[in-house]
Amino acid sequence: MKKNRNISLYLLLIVCLVSACISESKKGINIPAVPEVTEKARRDAAIAFLTDAIDASPNSSENYYKRSLLYLENEKITEALEDVNTAISIKPNVGTYFQAKALILRASNQPKLALEAASKAEVLNAESPELYTLLGDLYQQLSMYDKAKAYLRKALQISPNNGETYFVQGEISAKMADTATALGYYQQTLSLKPSFLPVYLKLAQIHTNLREYDIALLYANKGLSFHPKNGNLYLQKGNTYQKSWKLDSAILCFNRAIQLDSSLVEASFNTGLIYFKSRAYRLALPFFERTFRHNPQYPEAKFFVAQCLEYTGNFELAETYYSELLAANSQDYRALNGVYRTQHKQKYGAYSSGVDAKFDTASYQNFEAPARKVDTTSIRPLKPKGILNN
Repeated sequence: MKKNRNISLYLLLIVCLVSACISESKKGINIPAVPEVTEKARRDAAIAFLTDAIDASPNSSENYYKRSLLYLENEKITEALEDVNTAISIKPNVGTYFQAKALILRASNQPKLALEAASKAEVLNAESPELYTLLGDLYQQLSMYDKAKAYLRKALQISPNNGETYFVQGEISAKMADTATALGYYQQTLSLKPSFLPVYLKLAQIHTNLREYDIALLYANKGLSFHPKNGNLYLQKGNTYQKSWKLDSAILCFNRAIQLDSSLVEASFNTGLIYFKSRAYRLALPFFERTFRHNPQYPEAKFFVAQCLEYTGNFELAETYYSELLAANSQDYRALNGVYRTQHKQKYGAYSSGVDAKFDTASYQNFEAPARKVDTTSIRPLKPKGILNN
């Protein structure tokens, strides 16, 4: 009896505690949620700490080295290179410093200089599977596949579960047009390193080229689950939608890519191209202009700007662009025709017809019209009607 009484008291106490918690939560007295700390926020905090340490002790090469790696992760290549060079100037015989420099130079698309730095790291006995994988990758980028494979074998002997090593092997197979083997290596990379960004980009690209659009989108979306703010994944996803003629979805992805990474001019160019092919020239123009503004050497960007200007009635500015293209390449017949059309429209109106307005080539002294040639490779000799072809 006494035991039952004690149990009742315990139950009553629990009910009171629960009721108290509920009443407090209704009053809004809750423990606030812990704010999310992103990886970038952690890196920024570490960079700030190292900056203070460098200010206090400017001759510490290790602090410059560590900060250079953090800058590399934040994609601040210039700052990363400055820091690692400073570290090397303080201590010129540390292999890991040259390995970091090679990583930075690879990220800036300078494989030859990166290979020089990585080779220096190897000479200084900075032997590691990461260095051998880096050397293998740099050699494959320079199409020196035998040396690349030798270094990758070394890397796998030391660390057989390094996913990035298998990825580089996949790159070599892909360049040698062995797609099946490449896909096998990429899958092995995923099993060992599920969050590795480059493999998702490659798999999405390959399956898009194979017209396996659903599989390509699957990999792009999987990559975005790990890297939700990566512009290149949205660019690749947009390319897949564009190839599969889902143009509205493609434009959404391209615009998201531009928002996340302003350097992705391919996204703005592709958006402009979709609008241009739909004859929405006013919508296409700002995207082509943006592409040309960010990268004046981007193929066809200037020509499409000129065409959009012409088709939206800005003939004078369109003529200027066509003329600049013609001055850069006197054999550019599209630009030549563009100059002719815009001059014609300015003189006679956009919809004039039957007017003999010839383009004046006197101001283009380098222009030479080459002699037309007939391609005779596809011409078959005639035979008499009575003779049957064998």
